[in-house]
Amino acid sequence: MPAQDRPDVAAWRTMLHANDRLLKQLAEEMLREQGLELSWYEVLMHLAEARQAITQRELVELTLMGQSGLSRVLAKLETAGFIRRVAVAADRRNRTVELTDRGRERLRRAAPLHLAGIKRWFGDPMTQRQIEAIRVGLERVLRNLAGSGAGADPSPEPEPAAVESQPGPLARPADVATADAIVVRDALEPVMLADAVRYARPEDVGELRRLLTAMTRRLDSPVEFVRADWALHRRIAQISPNAVLRQVYLSLLATIEASVENSGAEESQPGHRPRRLRLQADLVEAIADSDAAAVADLVERRQLTNS
Repeated sequence: MPAQDRPDVAAWRTMLHANDRLLKQLAEEMLREQGLELSWYEVLMHLAEARQAITQRELVELTLMGQSGLSRVLAKLETAGFIRRVAVAADRRNRTVELTDRGRERLRRAAPLHLAGIKRWFGDPMTQRQIEAIRVGLERVLRNLAGSGAGADPSPEPEPAAVESQPGPLARPADVATADAIVVRDALEPVMLADAVRYARPEDVGELRRLLTAMTRRLDSPVEFVRADWALHRRIAQISPNAVLRQVYLSLLATIEASVENSGAEESQPGHRPRRLRLQADLVEAIADSDAAAVADLVERRQLTNS
């Protein structure tokens, strides 16, 4: 069999080509719409996820840029005021790196574009099962390279499989995973909404009100109404300056949204959509008023009516 016809070689070449095209696409969008190099965004993201100052050596491992490449990026980020570096007392050749307030704000503005790009160019063309298969497969490759399978075949793992239907309101394929995603999403929602109350700017509120108008126009269409609701969810989440919270919450929304897209929306109760719209409108106005107490009061009712 010619090398190019072997399944592993074909998959390897496809992965390299897709990775190269995807990174170029994301980099072009980030530079065009945010004026930010993708390498800058990557460093800011890792610093935000660390939640504390970390050393340049640790950043080399996280970014895979190499010492010289990372040093050049850090110098530019420091000049721009996005990071600060401090020499390590016990090792003058190493320095700690941390985000400045300006860097955190810059990351907050750029993150929605990056996450949307990943969803559009990587997530949307595939099913959730395909995405999970890629994750599981590549994790096995990494473990093998790390030496866990040196000298022997890696222990087999079960392939990702569709969840069998069970009786009950969530009884379609993959609904168990969707139900789990909803549980975690509901647990994170109060934290995300608290950030929205605290950090929402006038332009954020204006965009939320525009999305509410879109929901109103789609009241007669269950599927389109749900899609408009998801758009409002995503925009509220993007207000938070916590990059980790945003990324996890938006990922959960993508999982739930995929289930709706694959199965179609169903009216769970008569009059559900008007009640849902009223609740979302109250929530947006509470965010606009920076009324944390009102938002807290709405959270429980909002979760009870989540699609």
